[in-house]
Amino acid sequence: MKKLFHIQTLLLITTLLATSCQEDIIIDTEEGEAKIGIFGGITTDTKQHAITISKTAPFYSTADIEMVSNASVRIVDQTSHDTFLLKESERGVYLTDPMAGVVGHTYLLDVTVPDNKETLHFSSQSQIDYACPEKIDSIQVHEFTIFEEVNEDIYKICPFFQTAKQNLYYLFDLEINGRMYSDTLHKKARLHLGALSGFYYNGIEMSLIYKDLNIYPSGIFNLDQTIEENVLHVGDTIAITMYSVPKGYYNYLGDISGSIGSNPLMGSPTNVRTNITGKEKEAVGYFYAASCIHFEQTIKSLPRTE
Repeated sequence: MKKLFHIQTLLLITTLLATSCQEDIIIDTEEGEAKIGIFGGITTDTKQHAITISKTAPFYSTADIEMVSNASVRIVDQTSHDTFLLKESERGVYLTDPMAGVVGHTYLLDVTVPDNKETLHFSSQSQIDYACPEKIDSIQVHEFTIFEEVNEDIYKICPFFQTAKQNLYYLFDLEINGRMYSDTLHKKARLHLGALSGFYYNGIEMSLIYKDLNIYPSGIFNLDQTIEENVLHVGDTIAITMYSVPKGYYNYLGDISGSIGSNPLMGSPTNVRTNITGKEKEAVGYFYAASCIHFEQTIKSLPRTE
């Protein structure tokens, strides 16, 4: 009878959950002291590189993020021993002068933050391990197909490039007519080829491997054409920035993607990882160093007539 009682109780709970989907469920989360959040990086692109500093907020908070001003921020090239001092351009946003990272060099981020009556110190380091492929050869726009079924509402963006033989981790940004599509971390595309490293991406080898799934060529971004700002037309310009990133940063972005959403029951069971360290206080966020390349192309044709 005891076992039957447990089964009946489980069925009752399941039924209640299924029939109560219209109600708001508020979980009493234990809120700790606000932490310092530090995010940003350096790439091989010559530009002003940014580090943002803020404070974490309670789980259900709808208030604006509290940015941290008056911090001292520097990046040290531990290979060449050059030091780059960052200036606060707006509250909580710190910029280098125009400069570029170098493949093979290791970079140290050093941050000092005033916090009430104490001074907090944080640091992190990252290396630009590998160069990106020399170039992206082309970008094609295709219909999204899965199991031989075409979804006419989605276009997939398919780049063609030679991958490195090393087991690398790639990250992609997408711009449409100068507008950044991947303007949030969870919209950035990630690619880890594993055993397919060294293959030409979307080349003949991949077409043979994926022929039974009918997904060749493979897409990096899927654009929902029912959303006005995503609609593509002949003559539009699409641009991809490709990064070769550290494994830790790649996994950090995976944590972010897994934690996005309004349902607290569906997120990652662990905290988002970080490589920011501090003696006086815990911090969250990530500092990365990466190589990158850019490619831009005008759309000459689309799978369907506009």
